[in-house]
Amino acid sequence: MPLALAAFGGLAFLGTIPLGARATIGGALVLLLACLLAVRDTAVPVFTWANMAASLALLVWFVPIKTYSLPVNLPFNLEPYRLFLLLLVFAWLVGLIGGRSHLSAHGQAYSLILLSAVLFTTQIVNFEEVNAGTGEPEALKSLSYFLSFVIVYLLVTSTLDSMPAIDKLVRALVFGAAVVAVTALYDSRFSYNVFEHLHQWIPLLDYHPREVDAARGGLIRVYASAQHPIALSVALLMMVPLAIYLAGRAATVLRSRLWLGAAIVCAAGALATVSRTTVVMIVAMVLVAVFLRGRAMVRYWPLLLLLPFVVHFLAPGAMGGIYKAFFPEEGLVTSLDDRAGQTGSGRVADLGPGLELWRSSPLVGIGIGEQTVPSDAPLGAEAAEEPELIFDDQYLNTVVTTGLLGFVAVVWFVWGGVLKLARAARRRLGQPSDLLVACSVSAAGFGASMAVFDALYFVQCTLFFFIIVAIGFRVRGLSPPAVDMRAG
Repeated sequence: MPLALAAFGGLAFLGTIPLGARATIGGALVLLLACLLAVRDTAVPVFTWANMAASLALLVWFVPIKTYSLPVNLPFNLEPYRLFLLLLVFAWLVGLIGGRSHLSAHGQAYSLILLSAVLFTTQIVNFEEVNAGTGEPEALKSLSYFLSFVIVYLLVTSTLDSMPAIDKLVRALVFGAAVVAVTALYDSRFSYNVFEHLHQWIPLLDYHPREVDAARGGLIRVYASAQHPIALSVALLMMVPLAIYLAGRAATVLRSRLWLGAAIVCAAGALATVSRTTVVMIVAMVLVAVFLRGRAMVRYWPLLLLLPFVVHFLAPGAMGGIYKAFFPEEGLVTSLDDRAGQTGSGRVADLGPGLELWRSSPLVGIGIGEQTVPSDAPLGAEAAEEPELIFDDQYLNTVVTTGLLGFVAVVWFVWGGVLKLARAARRRLGQPSDLLVACSVSAAGFGASMAVFDALYFVQCTLFFFIIVAIGFRVRGLSPPAVDMRAG
């Protein structure tokens, strides 16, 4: 393996020489990294599935998706995380063929089969409509993004075979979240997003500027490495239960406090986005946590009381911004019910246009891609272009784009997964139970966010959701239920 690593690095360097100076610098960095890994692999195995899963998590945290791609001429942008995922899938398939790996969904097989079947069906049925006017294979592109979530889930459930391996992935998720949260809080103070400047430090990356509405009520809405401020808040909040789990399992008081600090920083970074979705998630997560760990939650009430003061110190104005977002001058109901049929319309205003679209194809939807509101405007050169309809409700979005079958599949996977993990947590003891509680709380938060946020169109937070659910079901498979002493 060390020789193979060094050889790969050398080939990567030689292959980039004809591509220009920037690519050559990137190839040299790959060669250096490959040599370092080769030296490390001589003492301790580097390419384990636990390490690769952790590396994928960190890559998704630190390299913004749809913002950076590799300098390769292909019909699509080859992003670093997708290349890495392809390499993992290739290694996994080789292992399957050789009998060294296995395939298991660990309790979510039927919902995943239905979800995948619906995605294929709706894109095939609506292939012409989704691709119309784009000049690109939009249907296949959207399908590939959604299937990558399923693949990541299966990779985690099929390759991680021990609690230490799972804990390594959990630590990587929380560590990456804490780093990103710190950069978000820095951005809220000094208006500098470090993730917008990675291409200046890593010449191998091609930069594609993001168009993000980064202000609300005069405050900066930070988004760090995410595609949108709301997506950042969802991703960070999902890591809070995992950080608390790590704090509870830490071997020393110092490590426990560090993980608790990571939980507070992640929550503060999420609130710094000035997003109402953050509050919706927190309420849902607290309710599930109280249901599963009512007594233990008492220990962490001081953190909830301390959090607003921490956020006010780290991101001044964020708490006030959230309050104003819930109580705008025109009224919350008005803000949610205006701009019907327009791009970025209010959440309540989306219902009419959304149901109108759904009626055209109630069973399998109108396809995943850019959708427009039906218009009665006359055709012709002077007719205004129909606006792109962006739903801020993933459940409505799912009904429209994939029909009733897709809605059933999504609800089955998301909330069926939450219920299964919560039930498993109550039937187990010790470390597996604690981690199952953390995963079910995180998954419930994501499910709640879907009611006020088109979550599945933001790759980073959705990937993390699928990873967290996969962790939960892998733990469920590794740990048998505790014996009920009352039986018999």
